[in-house]
Amino acid sequence: MSFILLFVLLISFIFYLACLINLALSAGITLPPIQKAALDSEKYKLYLIIPVLNEEQVIISTIKSLISEIDKLPTHIQGTIVAVNDHSTDDSLFLLSQLKKQLPTSQLIILDHPTDLAQKGKGAVLNFAVSTIAKYPHEVDPRHIILGVIDADSWIDAPNLTKAVDFFINSPAHDMFQSGVAIYNTDNWLTKMQNFEFLGINSAQQQVREKYGQGIASGNGQFITLTLGLDIPWGNSLLEDLEFTLRAWIKGYRTAFNNDVVIHQSGIATLRPLIRQRIRWCQGSLQCWSYLPALWYSPNLHFFQKLDTTLWLLLPAAATIVPLANTIALGMQIYGVFTAPPHWTSSALFVIIALNLLTCLFMALQYHQNTMADNSKFGRALGLSLIFQVYLLPLIIVPYMAVFRQIRQLNQWEKTTHDVNPQGTPSAIKSVDNHRQKIK
Repeated sequence: MSFILLFVLLISFIFYLACLINLALSAGITLPPIQKAALDSEKYKLYLIIPVLNEEQVIISTIKSLISEIDKLPTHIQGTIVAVNDHSTDDSLFLLSQLKKQLPTSQLIILDHPTDLAQKGKGAVLNFAVSTIAKYPHEVDPRHIILGVIDADSWIDAPNLTKAVDFFINSPAHDMFQSGVAIYNTDNWLTKMQNFEFLGINSAQQQVREKYGQGIASGNGQFITLTLGLDIPWGNSLLEDLEFTLRAWIKGYRTAFNNDVVIHQSGIATLRPLIRQRIRWCQGSLQCWSYLPALWYSPNLHFFQKLDTTLWLLLPAAATIVPLANTIALGMQIYGVFTAPPHWTSSALFVIIALNLLTCLFMALQYHQNTMADNSKFGRALGLSLIFQVYLLPLIIVPYMAVFRQIRQLNQWEKTTHDVNPQGTPSAIKSVDNHRQKIK
């Protein structure tokens, strides 16, 4: 029994320490801004692929906003939106067809995923789009054809799209680029916490990976060359972006992350769908365990990539142990309070409190760095980091449900519902964009 207890506490300590080291490393990292491409750059074709499954609430607003931004792109970038209807049962396809009648052919392409192949997950939709786009006549090299994966609820402007393409112009050895992700509807406590999560701890992890290894795709805001899309199809994992990255790494492709480009999406405003989304992500990590042997045997990866990715893939399983370890540790401390001699103090309790506060401090630093505008306050970021610990409490059940679903082989795709339209340029977007200008 004592061995099991020691094992549980050790696993918890290892993953807690890894998280703290990651956050500490990120505090000293500022990724360089993407350089503007030369005015005489070669022509590039940009396809923005939008999977559409029952998106009648957001799809038209999203496409109209993207078209207005595509019209502002520099002359060396020709942009087109590709909306892929995945057998929607609402009015998404009808609305897209009506919008198509109002637009030039070059601005919007509508693809209808065959019914027998439909609703098999985001990866299947993207593979269908890539294979179709590859058949179009192109006057440029496949490496000059950039495919951007855009969720149906997203907002990204012309300067950010331009920088995404300029990255490939300046870094021809790379075939995948992942942008930062932010939330624009931060008028809800849950969505505010998701914005803190994406611009805080998620961005910190990606910045460390970019500094010491390579960036990992995060789905929305993922840009790849057509060459990579044809050579490495998306798989069936519920976390298709991570699986896609692992396949690309193993085969020798180079990937990158830079939060100088930011895409904005709607956050989930209620708890139940948020938990469903995180269960899908968590189970997707479990499904990617099969790539671990090839990951470690591959000569194409740095040691840091192998170690970091292994810990990341094992995190869902470890997360079923960490709450148990925390409960045991807390129980031991409470027991010590009531049974210890007078004036006894628990050094372990002080260490636990100090480590948690240090973690909150590093998360606040990262979030503040990524969002600060002229009137920002670090105290607000620190307050959000403390509240974030409360946000994590209902998510404790996520890894347990993910492991259960994986054991039962319940692999159906649980789609995230999008019901918020990106209207104008919300304050959350302005805050991030102001910071981008400030650091330059």
